[in-house]
Amino acid sequence: MNVLHRKPTKLTLKAYSDREMTQLSGTLSAMYNPDSVSLDYQTDYRPDLFINTTRQSNRYVQTRPGGLTLELLFDARMPGNHTPIDRQLTRLRSLCYNVNPADSEPRYLQVRWGKMRWNGRGYFSGRMSSLSIRYTLFERDATPLRATATLVLTADGSLTLQSAEEQLKAPASAVVNVPDATSLAQVTNSAASTLTGATDYLEVAAENDLDSLDAIRPGQTLKVSAAGKGTR
Repeated sequence: MNVLHRKPTKLTLKAYSDREMTQLSGTLSAMYNPDSVSLDYQTDYRPDLFINTTRQSNRYVQTRPGGLTLELLFDARMPGNHTPIDRQLTRLRSLCYNVNPADSEPRYLQVRWGKMRWNGRGYFSGRMSSLSIRYTLFERDATPLRATATLVLTADGSLTLQSAEEQLKAPASAVVNVPDATSLAQVTNSAASTLTGATDYLEVAAENDLDSLDAIRPGQTLKVSAAGKGTR
């Protein structure tokens, strides 16, 4: 079969009333491929201030959630499209734009399109930040025949999944410097928040061959490992 005549893969948009995406509110399938797909990423920096010098540098502030921009084409003249354009666009607005009355929040959206990999997953999850609709063709009585909807989403998905992904990326151990007036338990608790698993100060004491729990001093370097990951 000629590649130009292959049936395009539908883009599916699902709306959920909860962040963990367990309560489905509705589904919309685009009859045809989007005209374009854009994934956007942005990081904010704060410039350092220097006096009487031309030196320039920046400090990291935050990484913003990713963004997705879709341009969806709706054409009433295409074969198999039996739903009026206005009805399709009303459905799109209902799922993406209208606020869920149950919690006064916009719905959480999940976009799937064939084999497209969104950030290494099989879908993109987020919420609408903007939706614009441009009508480009009409019947003589002003009935819309073609329209392009530009949908912009901001990444906003499952906190459970995000936590699991952070754990996979977290190191099994960390090297820390002991600050002033800090106990071993405080050092352990501070370092443990960045590790793949829990730990306690007794394991840290054993891992670093400390003679007692008070045998630490400011500026000392300690190794803190997740439970079962430490080496002597």
